[in-house]
Amino acid sequence: MSAPDTLRAGPAVRLPSDLTSFEGRRSDLSNVKQLLGDTRLLTLTGFGGVGKTRIALRAARELTRSHPDGVAWVELADLRDPRMLRQSVVEALGLPELPGRDTWAVALQHIAGTRMLLVLDNCEHVLLDVAEMVDELLRHSSGLRVLATSRQTLGVPGETVLCVAPLPVPPKERADEAGVASLFPSLALFRERAAAVVPGFELTADNQAAAVELCRKLEGIPLAIELAAVKLRVLGLEDLVERLDARLEVLRYSSRTGPSRHRTIEATIDWSYDLCTDDERTLWARASVFTGGFGVDAAEIVCAGESLPRHAVLDVLQGLLEKSIISRTETQGHVRFRMLEPLREHGHQRLQAWGEYDEVVHRHLSWIEALLGEACLQWFGPLQELWCTILRLEQANIRAAAEHCLAHEDCRERSLTLVGAPWFLWIAMFLDEGRQWLERAVAACPEPTINRAVALGTLSYIASLQGDQSRADDAAEQARLIAVDQADVRVEAYATHVAGLSELFRDSPRSKALLSKALALYAGHDVLDDQVVGLRIQLALAHLYCGELDEARAHFDWCRDLCTLTGERWLLSYALYGLGFVEKLEGKTEVAITLAREALDIKWFFRDLCGLSTTMDLLAWAQADAGRFQDAACLLGAADSLWTSFGLRLFGSEDWLEGMHEAEALCRADLGDRVFDAAFRAGVEMERADAIALALGRKEVPTPTSLADSGAVKLTRREQQIAELVADGLSNRAISEKLVISQRTAEGHVENILSKLGFHSRSQVAAWVGERRTPTSV
Repeated sequence: MSAPDTLRAGPAVRLPSDLTSFEGRRSDLSNVKQLLGDTRLLTLTGFGGVGKTRIALRAARELTRSHPDGVAWVELADLRDPRMLRQSVVEALGLPELPGRDTWAVALQHIAGTRMLLVLDNCEHVLLDVAEMVDELLRHSSGLRVLATSRQTLGVPGETVLCVAPLPVPPKERADEAGVASLFPSLALFRERAAAVVPGFELTADNQAAAVELCRKLEGIPLAIELAAVKLRVLGLEDLVERLDARLEVLRYSSRTGPSRHRTIEATIDWSYDLCTDDERTLWARASVFTGGFGVDAAEIVCAGESLPRHAVLDVLQGLLEKSIISRTETQGHVRFRMLEPLREHGHQRLQAWGEYDEVVHRHLSWIEALLGEACLQWFGPLQELWCTILRLEQANIRAAAEHCLAHEDCRERSLTLVGAPWFLWIAMFLDEGRQWLERAVAACPEPTINRAVALGTLSYIASLQGDQSRADDAAEQARLIAVDQADVRVEAYATHVAGLSELFRDSPRSKALLSKALALYAGHDVLDDQVVGLRIQLALAHLYCGELDEARAHFDWCRDLCTLTGERWLLSYALYGLGFVEKLEGKTEVAITLAREALDIKWFFRDLCGLSTTMDLLAWAQADAGRFQDAACLLGAADSLWTSFGLRLFGSEDWLEGMHEAEALCRADLGDRVFDAAFRAGVEMERADAIALALGRKEVPTPTSLADSGAVKLTRREQQIAELVADGLSNRAISEKLVISQRTAEGHVENILSKLGFHSRSQVAAWVGERRTPTSV
């Protein structure tokens, strides 16, 4: 179960959904909540299937109020590469990509002052790495609590361990006792799951003894009980107990070793496996190679073959679903399937025992390669938003494929294409993660191939947006040298393109020259439209910063028209942003605001942090030009929040920063430092969705009173009296006459009032007084 997609870290709760009810764990839940009040690290231990995850999930859900900065859930069962551990935590925290900065350092900085709960589920296979990370997290935040589930303890100083025991089972002598199910959770769980499988099922005087015997033989293990209950579809309860007894007896005298309860859950899974058809067993084993879930199409591609024809996969999936081997989820209209980790491990073992593991993993890699290849071809077009959703859902499978490539020498070269070709995957969605994969791929594949040149080009692209211009320049030059040596003009164009992007933030004339050269090289070659449109938008920005607005507008118009014609959305938002920038520079502020809002609305769907940041800044500048200074100040703060979590403000470019400084100066001149700083702070602290709503005009800007925090301002009684008279429109002379004081004294009082409130004009004082005069609605 993956956490919902959220952009801003904070008090949001990011927890997966409960798939079944919470039965028989109230005492454990109470212990967890009590212990987390006393310890900063609590690890729930126990073997697979005992219920650790379910307890942790319910505890996290009930502890949200006591953790005002949020509860985040990190599912580690699908994680195979320990190097992605910290990235998974960053994503669970809801932190956006952090180009130009050490992602983990920013995460540590983020949690430093928070009171939040971090749940790490299924830690055992990356135990040492988790222990090291948790120790570091706890040292950086005194308010952080960590709840971990693992088959082994973490061994971190200060760790409290709670061993999760199986559910209590009734003793034999109470098997016939009326109402015993309400006293023993294992029996209550069986009753609930049996009723879900066989509608109308109830415990009666005739069948209760058999149900008690079943729970006793399964030793109260929740997963074993749930798997056994499924078999009531085809067996009566008495027959179920008899067959289970035979299964356990065989196991008891086998050569298998390990604790009794480990053997019990293994026997239950084995039995579920034996009751499957041959096709269901095959699909169970082969589907275990997926991480993060899979859809029907993926199962048909990866799992079909030989004894399992493709056309049969859908029906076989239905069989596994009915037997509770897989569970069904629906995310953004896409139906996906997942396996519990013990069942997935069982499938892995079977696949390896058959000698099929390498073959199926290879098919999984080929499927991901084909998926990304198709995405590259269709990204620029009407299916783009659908592809964005699909690629986010398959993020874990993309990671698994990349890791497989890098871990196996015979397919290591394929990693270059896998992570290098879909440049938009990283720029629009997973910027920081893309940098990691690309650095690993080019390091693992030093041969000067064209695929390496493309990967270096994409690496340069990302590094530029992260503000790492040195790495961007180096990667672009390496790519260019390979392309020239192998006479590949298309890749030479790409290398020149990314070199021009790097220069855009330092030297606009040089950037314009390089991008113009790249555009000429692209011409006449088989280049996808998205690369050309991306280049022309960057070229237009270079023209803009060279003061050539007509040339900039021509490129932006060309890009907008092509995107509109083809149904493309992501790059359309950049064309709209650019046109808004031109309108702003030409003094047409209201048109600029409209265009910037259109761009921002599109970018919000993609969660494109680079685009959101630049567009939020542009919108703030235009609002300042339009005289809406409080709006502008709030938006400047919201943009600052985006950039702070994203990288270097406006890429550190002096040209780009000039617009921000001008807008800030206008706002401070009108609002005064106190109100500006309060408005800016309000934007910084605003939830990301609220900031977007404010920028789009769907949310009110905070009032002058709240911005100035003037409730904390203490005017003297005389100052309050004079403020009232200012609000009534009296001049300093009129005030002096009314209060029988000198005009100079009246002027002094007014100056003190303005200073205390942080205002620069009498009209601001009048607005402040007016708000206090407004009666509170009931």
